[in-house]
Amino acid sequence: MILRKLMSGVATLVAILSFVGALLLTYQYVDYKEEINTSAKNELKTLTSNATAQIDAVLMDVTRSAEVLAGKLGQRNLAETELHVLLHETLESNENYSGGTITFRPYGYDKNKRLYSAYYTRAADGELVFQRLDKVYDYTTAEYDWYVAPMSKGSRWGEPYWDEAAKSHLVTYSAVFYEVSSDEKQTPLGVVTIDISMNRIQSIIESLDLGPSGFGALTTREGSYLYHPNQEYVQNKKNIRDVAREKGDDSRLIIADDIIEGRGGIIDHVSTTTGQASWLIYESAPISGWSLQNTFIKDDLPIDVDSLRKDLIMIILLASVFLMSIAFLLLRTYYGEKTSVWLFSAICTLCLLGGIGAIWYLALTHYSSNGMPGAKISDKETLRAVISGYTAKSDEKNLDPPHYVPTGIYVDTIEFQGAHDLLISGRIWQSYADDYPVEMKKGFSIGRAKNLDIVKVSHTKHDEQEMIQWRFQTVLRVNLDYSRYPLEVEHLNLQLLPAESERNVVLVPDLDAYKLLASSLLPGLDREIFLPGWGFFSTFFVLREEHHNANFGIKENLDHLALPTLYYHIGIQRVFVDAFISNLTPLIIVALVLFALALLSKEVEIGRVLSISVAVFFVVVFSHLAIRKDIPSGEIFYLEYFFFVIYFCILMVPLNAFRLALNLPSRLFEYKDGLIVQAAYWPSMLGIFFIITACKFY
Repeated sequence: MILRKLMSGVATLVAILSFVGALLLTYQYVDYKEEINTSAKNELKTLTSNATAQIDAVLMDVTRSAEVLAGKLGQRNLAETELHVLLHETLESNENYSGGTITFRPYGYDKNKRLYSAYYTRAADGELVFQRLDKVYDYTTAEYDWYVAPMSKGSRWGEPYWDEAAKSHLVTYSAVFYEVSSDEKQTPLGVVTIDISMNRIQSIIESLDLGPSGFGALTTREGSYLYHPNQEYVQNKKNIRDVAREKGDDSRLIIADDIIEGRGGIIDHVSTTTGQASWLIYESAPISGWSLQNTFIKDDLPIDVDSLRKDLIMIILLASVFLMSIAFLLLRTYYGEKTSVWLFSAICTLCLLGGIGAIWYLALTHYSSNGMPGAKISDKETLRAVISGYTAKSDEKNLDPPHYVPTGIYVDTIEFQGAHDLLISGRIWQSYADDYPVEMKKGFSIGRAKNLDIVKVSHTKHDEQEMIQWRFQTVLRVNLDYSRYPLEVEHLNLQLLPAESERNVVLVPDLDAYKLLASSLLPGLDREIFLPGWGFFSTFFVLREEHHNANFGIKENLDHLALPTLYYHIGIQRVFVDAFISNLTPLIIVALVLFALALLSKEVEIGRVLSISVAVFFVVVFSHLAIRKDIPSGEIFYLEYFFFVIYFCILMVPLNAFRLALNLPSRLFEYKDGLIVQAAYWPSMLGIFFIITACKFY
């Protein structure tokens, strides 16, 4: 009776302490996440509002210039030369203006001429070139909405279109000017248009700090895409509603309605571009009605992943202890009734299995890579900042500024040729500007590689840029950490070095060569690539300073400047289901056999028990040796602990058989025909696995 009360009291105390501990840690976890989320949302709202204001300022300038010119035209009749001068001065006032027109309605300028449209466009050298549009095409037809729409609906922004001469998307603002009759009635006389390149707007959006995987998009009030990282949306004149229906994205339909009303907001969203949980922050520009939509991937939040994982493991541990304690009390297991003991054993087994599975999930999803050195380059603004920094360092040391060579990579084959040898092949290209010195070498090499094979496949010149492309194949020696096997999360990296080693040449990522730069979309990696037993989860570029302890025989060595080295990182993750099925299946079968032996009656011959134990021992040993052969780790890896526990169980079964054969009494082993030992088999084994798992990944 006293023992039962003691057991009940201890279980109650453990339940209370574990519940309070889990509650406090959960509150701390939720509070920390809420604080991070609130702060991030506020910053993103401010960022989006400021960017919208910048875009609005650009558009306001266009609108103001066009309306001022339209006002002048409506006041009096001007000679043709005066029209040209006014239009030229307006366009010359801002280098962002790509062109513009003064266009009259039919017979509106000259009663003897049906059409008249004076047009200036900015050439590649920045000079404005004159042309008469009415001599090129009839702008009054329905296809030319820059004239037709404003003449019927008033001044407005048009849809973006591709300008072959400017090699960019342009957007036009059309301001209507009017003819005033004697009775003060206003009749549309024509339109003043000003074209602006979307490159200026694009640079504002691309400069936003939306994390490594975030991106911005811009639509008109009607929902047509003006800018999106996936340029097909703009080129094909996609509407936000069309994309929403194609991809089953209800969030975008909500946003489309808000855009029309000029509203902004922030919603939880699963990005149809990256497939990741995100926030979609949107804001409308008052002047144009355009809507800026910024997608921020939640995985990019500045969270201390290691601390968070430790807190969650502690919560799982305490929650498991609490549930088992409550089950012990509710089932009144301390009375030793057979049914309640076996039910308690089953509940403990399920709790421990759930806890182990939860920690496995955390090990794969809460893996910190913040310790990776270098600057991660995932957007043009970061790249510009890094380039400016190294150029400034060169100036401080009175050195010539570095030659920056945009370099891109596309990997189409990855294959393990051993535990630490990796065969990689693909394409690398580089773009050299006209000012790159002729005497300097062009090309690249790959650091820490063996059997490097490089073949030039193309060499072209276009727009004052020399483009060279190679195919490469090499074997890299990679140092993978197998101590987490089979829950590894690793980063493979290719060190890209310039062929010119005696001059200050810096390879930088050619970001323009990739449609989307979000690391989760694997830029630079073939979609059909396959690495048996592994999955890919990210790719990105890093510029890292390297400090060597030798000058490699080069007298004028540049290491004192610490020029950055370009790395291409490939994130890989073990497909743990395959590894567990192939490696744990023998252990599970052996564990079941041992459990069956533990349930056998006392009359079973010791010889049979020993023979079965020896047989299963060899099964486990051969499985263990096979894994050790494939995983040449210099330390005990995670899965190996499972084998050690099974070895211990294999040892305990014959020891108990010897005890029975020698008639050695044991109150614990003989209580109700071994009930306690039998019921404790699975909870004890899984409890050890649980503790090992928690310690390994804490």
